Amino acid sequence: MRYLKFTLKALISLGLLAYLVYNAEPKKILEVFGNISTSDGIVFLLIAFAFELLAVLLMAFRWQALLRGYRVDVKIGTLYGYYLIGLFFNNFLPSSIGGDVVRIYKVVENLNDRTVGFASVIIERMMGVAATMFLAIFALFFISQQFHSSRLLYFSIALFLFIVSFFFLMTRNRPFKFLLHLFDRFTIFNIGEKFNKLFEAIHFFKKRRRILGYVFLFSISSQISIVLMNFYLARAFSMDIELSYLFMVVPVTFVLTMLPSINGVGFREFGYKELLGRIGISSAAAISLAFMNLLLPMFLSLIGAFLFVVQKRKIKIKELETIETSL
Repeated sequence: MRYLKFTLKALISLGLLAYLVYNAEPKKILEVFGNISTSDGIVFLLIAFAFELLAVLLMAFRWQALLRGYRVDVKIGTLYGYYLIGLFFNNFLPSSIGGDVVRIYKVVENLNDRTVGFASVIIERMMGVAATMFLAIFALFFISQQFHSSRLLYFSIALFLFIVSFFFLMTRNRPFKFLLHLFDRFTIFNIGEKFNKLFEAIHFFKKRRRILGYVFLFSISSQISIVLMNFYLARAFSMDIELSYLFMVVPVTFVLTMLPSINGVGFREFGYKELLGRIGISSAAAISLAFMNLLLPMFLSLIGAFLFVVQKRKIKIKELETIETSL
């Protein structure tokens, strides 16, 4: 079943991507990439890569803040390395083990505490999605009139409110106890037990809500860094795009990448093409910028591959699969 899902996602991603590239004309896309060969293009590309590094560092700080909330102190360099290894698994092994699963594995290995490992990664990911939805909502308010449908706006608002409400309820005693009793009834595949562990991990922050605020701010900061990365990538391609408009493009495109796909491939390119096309950016240029949002993280994840290879302890695939199954 897992491989069937991956195959379907791959067909959707590659099919949509092939259609977009064909219509944009591969020759024109290569011409856009040729702009990077100039001295200014290389400088802007390096600046963009620096912002990509910063974005991942801020995510690592976000993770560290959560772990400290559980009274667990892990060095930021260690967490940064785990993030890079996770990127490697996301970008080069998408058909099997995901990056979040690897990060959970590394924390469990380091702390010997599976509950903290699961909770910290899952909560961190949820807060990251909430921060992106928060930016997307503001962006979609400005550009929703340019679309024939406001579904993306409604989806973003609904998802953001759901995550905020979920965290709010989990830090209140009555809703927390109600859900614990409710999910105790779901015994098949230990679903209830898994959810209750997550509820308990979030409820732990009922007197530490400030930490969740810090995590949210780190998430916003990371998204800002990604927007700045896109701005300098556009400069490297000699594109004239205002930074304010990219604050709309990046979060809104993230919403699209949540649709069934492989790392957002296809939907990311479609989002960039549609949104940037409204300000006169050609399809070839927009798709080239979207490509770089895939290529830069892949290049960065090579550092994670190096860390993965040189570490003395080998990752046990069977344990990874166990963690993945339990998610």
